[in-house]
Amino acid sequence: MGYFTRFKNKHKAPKKFSEEQLEELKTQPRWVRGSIQFEGHDFYYHDAQCFYDSYQEIIDDEIYRFNTKQEQPVIIDCGANMGVSVLFFAKEYPTAKIIAFEPEEEIFDVLQKNKESYQFSNVELNKKAVWDSETTLEFFTDHGMGGSVENTFKRQKPAIVQTVRLADFLQTPVAMLKLDIEGAEYTVLKDCEPYFKNVENIFVEYHSFEKKEQHLEELLSMFKKNGFRYHLRQSFSRKRPMVDKNNICENMDMAINVFAYREL
Repeated sequence: MGYFTRFKNKHKAPKKFSEEQLEELKTQPRWVRGSIQFEGHDFYYHDAQCFYDSYQEIIDDEIYRFNTKQEQPVIIDCGANMGVSVLFFAKEYPTAKIIAFEPEEEIFDVLQKNKESYQFSNVELNKKAVWDSETTLEFFTDHGMGGSVENTFKRQKPAIVQTVRLADFLQTPVAMLKLDIEGAEYTVLKDCEPYFKNVENIFVEYHSFEKKEQHLEELLSMFKKNGFRYHLRQSFSRKRPMVDKNNICENMDMAINVFAYREL
């Protein structure tokens, strides 16, 4: 039995809501801040539906669960949003160091409140976007889960956000690199590729935008070339892709979850 299996059995995953609690969440008005008692603490959200969707995917389905040989794993969470992923990582990997990035100011405030509510001493928060350089970029948002430096929104004046070069954080071993950054993933990961050797697991939500060049095959090729095995899972797709025109987040026509991992 490898160390990563024994370590995994020590995890204390977050508890789960009852069906009644989940149904109550679904009745809450959209785009209204609130909080819910979760494991004896107030968990704050900026939108109940966004919390419900995140909870289902992250806590219930546990899509970010991973194996590691590191006793004190480093987890980098890019696009942490309100912090459901941070909660999962902090509970599931209690000895981990978690570095989280969230550039949207209003949502970062909620993320900060959740860190304080749960008193996570091993979580470092950064109000910045990840990119391939340190600069400033225009940032558009749907005020829910879709903040982006790549996807533009009509009739919206963008905010200006600071960026960090993500590759600078991959110079030493990383157990889990999670990216949900609404279209910036190809630019960022292309710059990070020379340091993939330091990373055990990568999750990325790949986003395809209507009338823009697609890069899924390049991402998969990078993962394969660097010794990862990958698995694909639908996040959003059209029912009849060759004729349907429905999008999400203005002009996003497809989103695919990509899990890249080393077979330990």
